[in-house]
Amino acid sequence: MTQTFSDQAECCHGVCKPSSTAMFDNADSPLEFKQDYPSQSEAEQALAWLIEKVRNVESEPCQIESQIQPTEQGVQLHAKFVFCCQAETVLFQLALR
Repeated sequence: MTQTFSDQAECCHGVCKPSSTAMFDNADSPLEFKQDYPSQSEAEQALAWLIEKVRNVESEPCQIESQIQPTEQGVQLHAKFVFCCQAETVLFQLALR
């Protein structure tokens, strides 16, 4: 007699089950972004674009810290986004693709 998938899964005795029922543990909810730009205005435009993407994903207000600093080649945008949960961080990363 052939076994169904359910019968085969039952034979695993939990070996194949994840140790936790949660897919995300919220350990990776902050996300840092660093990028160099030729000018201050381009860095500001990039930050505005990133914030727009954040607003489309967040369910609760995302904490955003940013600074634009001069470098030898232009300026560097450094932004940190702290979402309320790791799932929103993943959604934000997907929105950037």
